[in-house]
Amino acid sequence: MARYCPQCGQPTRRREDGGRERDACPACGWVQYAEIGVGVGALILRDERALLVERGIPPVGRWTLPGGWIEQEDTLATAIVREVQEETGLRCNPVGVICLRSIPRPARNDLYVCLLCTVDPLAEPSADGSETRQARFIAPEEFDRIDLSPFSRYVIEHYLRERPRPWLLQEDRRLLEAYPGAAIFAPF
Repeated sequence: MARYCPQCGQPTRRREDGGRERDACPACGWVQYAEIGVGVGALILRDERALLVERGIPPVGRWTLPGGWIEQEDTLATAIVREVQEETGLRCNPVGVICLRSIPRPARNDLYVCLLCTVDPLAEPSADGSETRQARFIAPEEFDRIDLSPFSRYVIEHYLRERPRPWLLQEDRRLLEAYPGAAIFAPF
């Protein structure tokens, strides 16, 4: 995975670490651990209808919750606000984490974090025309008429049925002083 050390630039070598062969730097000790891609999705409801987007990028035509990948400088909150605005034109307010999904793959482990979010109740979504072809609030009884992602459907239906309490964004001053710039979600 890593031919050269990102810390010092030296060529890496394979070595056993934690029960597996890993690329490691013999000069500075850096070790290549798992690659993890983190995505975010937003569950935004209006009168029991969920905000969904029709993808304009592969898989084109599939409807999903709005979302995308977290960038290096993002928190979950900043990533979801950016992604929802890019795909729907709406500015959302993250309330809390309601679901996590992890899919181990050979190249990287994909972690997806779904957040319950709110938007201005009068604002109407508009697709960006690139990543998304359509953006609209859709009622569950319409799900069978669109190509809805199975995971998006699961999240929406489960949430509407169970109404789980989201892990809320913490505002604890001492915690935020200890971890500047962090967004911390917890169930309490």
